[in-house]
Amino acid sequence: MGGKRCAGLGRLLMPIALFGAVPAAAQDRPAPPAAQLSPTIIVLDASRSMWAKVGGQSKVALVRTDLGQALSDYKDRIAFGLVAFGHREAAPCADSQLLAKAGELTSDTRGKLLFGFKPKASKPIAVALSEAAKGAEGGNLDIVLITDGLDSCKAEVCATARGLKQAAPGLRIHVIGFDPKAKATLKPLACIAQSTGGRFLPATNADELKQSLATILDAAAKPAAPAAPIAAAAPTPPAPAAAPPAVSAASPPAPPAPAAASTAPAAPAVAAASPPASPAPQALPVAAAPPASPVAQSKDARASGAGPSQGAPPQATPPQGAPPPGHAPSESLRPEMPGQTDIRKSAVLSPKPSGAPTVAMTGPPAQPPPAAPAGTSLPVPVTFKALLTEAGPKVQSGVIWRVFSPEVGPNGARKLVSTHREANPTAALLPGEYLVNAAYGLSNLTKKIKVESGRSLEETFILNTGGLKLAAVLANGEPLPQTSVHFDILSDEEDQFGNRHKILGDAKPGLVIRLNAGAYHIVSLYGDANATVRADVTVEPGKITEATIKHAAAPVTFKLVQNAGGEAQADTKWSILTATGDVVKEIAGALPTHILAAGDYAVVASHNGASYMSKFNVATGQAKQIEVVMEEGPASPEALKAITEPPPAPPPEPATASPGVPAAPDAGLAFGSGEPATPREPGLFPNPGALLRPRLP
Repeated sequence: MGGKRCAGLGRLLMPIALFGAVPAAAQDRPAPPAAQLSPTIIVLDASRSMWAKVGGQSKVALVRTDLGQALSDYKDRIAFGLVAFGHREAAPCADSQLLAKAGELTSDTRGKLLFGFKPKASKPIAVALSEAAKGAEGGNLDIVLITDGLDSCKAEVCATARGLKQAAPGLRIHVIGFDPKAKATLKPLACIAQSTGGRFLPATNADELKQSLATILDAAAKPAAPAAPIAAAAPTPPAPAAAPPAVSAASPPAPPAPAAASTAPAAPAVAAASPPASPAPQALPVAAAPPASPVAQSKDARASGAGPSQGAPPQATPPQGAPPPGHAPSESLRPEMPGQTDIRKSAVLSPKPSGAPTVAMTGPPAQPPPAAPAGTSLPVPVTFKALLTEAGPKVQSGVIWRVFSPEVGPNGARKLVSTHREANPTAALLPGEYLVNAAYGLSNLTKKIKVESGRSLEETFILNTGGLKLAAVLANGEPLPQTSVHFDILSDEEDQFGNRHKILGDAKPGLVIRLNAGAYHIVSLYGDANATVRADVTVEPGKITEATIKHAAAPVTFKLVQNAGGEAQADTKWSILTATGDVVKEIAGALPTHILAAGDYAVVASHNGASYMSKFNVATGQAKQIEVVMEEGPASPEALKAITEPPPAPPPEPATASPGVPAAPDAGLAFGSGEPATPREPGLFPNPGALLRPRLP
């Protein structure tokens, strides 16, 4: 009889021993080796079209800035390399150069590699991809192509990508099409990514470029998921149904009774081991005595031979205040507080009457939900209010409050706890620390607060907000149409590359823009060419600053005619250049019109394979029409070269004073030379105005 009882108890304790062996085996297993850097080659478009501007900055400047930041963000996960194409002009359809192998493009070398070339020529994309794929060498390699156009050498880029994939199965090519019309014009490049298992992402602005680059680099740097090590550590433990209720975690085992009761524990073990088709297992008898104390149970376990040497888990004394084992909890929910996004459940446990019988069940017992720990704190009401300045007034509407957890998540972002759009909200927050952001237009303030249990809190935010109202006029004071003027508001500080952070793009004139008090840099563009004025303004707290930008520009219309006064020729391509040979605009059409800044220009009209040119001058506020007459004959190559590549201007003569004539007061003050400083009419008229008062509800 004792042998049967010991054998049954051994079967019952076997799952516990197996479960206990898994963590030990996992601890003995050596840690996996450190992940290797993922080789990734950046294939960068360095053709002439990358000088075009997107949101006020050239495409190549935006790409260089984002790549420079990525070199720092992914230095521990990616080994970067670089291939550039379209930057050397010689042999345009073979103009591809490996500037850095995988691992050679770093934060230390980016100045030389990313800024050591200037976009010049065409787009041999297929050649550049072949150059970059040489680094695969039979292993894994990611290629990231960044371009604003299609292959200009009429190469079969899709067929090239398929061939590269066949030669190197571990190769993936991703494509970022960076152009305002990328979703429509660059869609044919999607086949490169589709045939190699990469991704094609169009980016129409600076924000989408940054997001697309981060998405692709995250995919390139993502390590392979490790295989689960526990599956082979030990045999699969028996199902919970095989374990008798007497040794479950819900209730401690009853002490073995002498005589007839001693054979009862073996019955469920045999029934659990038999197949389902066998007769129903015998139900255990109802225990008439109350459960024994833990001390008594441990003594009985030792008496029956189930000691620690046989794998029996030690019985721990329940903590003070915990419910007796085996008691089913009844749940009740705390009332939901406004602004709280995560409401937890607390379990209210009802004690079991002393001496109540314990009925053993043949099936697995229902697992009760975990009880809330004792002493859990309740949410605390926290009230927020915002003042425009330190002296007031109180902001009555338009404020958005966001409450964040101070801990940064795996993705680098903080968890948003709640959002409130009332002027004076009350949030229910659990005790702890939080970051609270108050946004009023483009003005915002973030504070760290600490919530303590049982103590309500009121936080005051002094926003120091000012207003900026922009307008644009010509030099003669004539107001410009609002639809033809665009403003960008940039930060006053510049980074090491001379770039500024954009606060607001395409700001509308005549509207009050709420900003944090401080200095800002304004860029005003009149039209769509080069009529740009830059100025600095200062926004004062609690006041509206009215800034008026003066433009010196005029609209100019171009037409190519057979003879003077004739009809404009269709299918004409135009190139507008400055006196120094810089391209201002390249367009096509019969009668294009553009607003140009005051100054000297040249225009080249291409029609039916011939080029015609003309020089002209733009004066402020004087609209004009430029006729290019074909009868005068096409321009010679020398004349075209003189316009596109003019010789540098001779250095100015140093200023000398005549005998007996005193030198000018500003002589020698100009930066970098001895010429006198040129007085310039200011292009900005700041006008600090009325007190910025919040709109009443």
